[in-house]
Amino acid sequence: MLNKINPNLLIRIEVLLTAAAFVLLSVPAFNMTGLIVKPVLLCLSGGILISFLLSLVHKGEAVCGYGLLLFVVFWGIFALIKELELQFLHGFPGKWIDFFYFDKLLMVGTIWFASSAYFAVNRLAVKNSSKNYNKFFKTSSAAFVLFYAFLLIYSFVLIRLERGVYPLNFVPFNTIKEYISDYSRIPYEVFMMFFGNLLYFTPLGVIFHLRLKKHKKLLRMIVIAVFPLAAFSLLEFSQYWLQNGYCEFDDMMMNSLGFWLGALLGTVADATINKATKGRINCFWG
Repeated sequence: MLNKINPNLLIRIEVLLTAAAFVLLSVPAFNMTGLIVKPVLLCLSGGILISFLLSLVHKGEAVCGYGLLLFVVFWGIFALIKELELQFLHGFPGKWIDFFYFDKLLMVGTIWFASSAYFAVNRLAVKNSSKNYNKFFKTSSAAFVLFYAFLLIYSFVLIRLERGVYPLNFVPFNTIKEYISDYSRIPYEVFMMFFGNLLYFTPLGVIFHLRLKKHKKLLRMIVIAVFPLAAFSLLEFSQYWLQNGYCEFDDMMMNSLGFWLGALLGTVADATINKATKGRINCFWG
């Protein structure tokens, strides 16, 4: 019976089923509000399992890439519709009510990471897989760009629609000390805020590493060293000028550290896979 189905139609069905599987995987994690380890482990293990099963299917990498893309688009549209519904019901038009909180964004990102990392590592075991992986990389990268763009817009635009009174805080480690003192009282919130600030721009560091690979080493080092300091200082000052968030030295410092961590992880990953494949593959993600 399956042999009589148009191959293109079959692939479309597989893509839809894959996207549905990712969505179903994320729903239980979304409901574990206040927890971190369990939902992250669930999304990691589930994402790897789904990717493994797809690796056994013809053109499974391409199917997974498109599935991830639909998965991200689905949650983005759903979040916006739900947000507008909440605003209408509560009579707050234009006020962001934080339906799609950071823990849910973390789960979506974790699923994407688990699947992408699986197929990146899978290239080591499967010969002549570069062509199939390239297709997966393009579509999964598109999914990530959509996800990351939504994350940044959500964090620095949508939840900052309201204006307030936000003073400058340029005392080094002052905010970090507050995190430490508040951890015993609100550990979940503190964890999300601290590691959110630290890891927010880690993916951007990886992206810069990938985009600058073909340039000279000195230029790469200068750009990666200077860009986060300039960009995140400007970001923090913009929050003060617009009075839509705190302008803090610690935030700029942690954002920059996260960016540099991403660039470092990209460098280490590329060196590792280059050595493991004896030069056959010189880029972990690309």
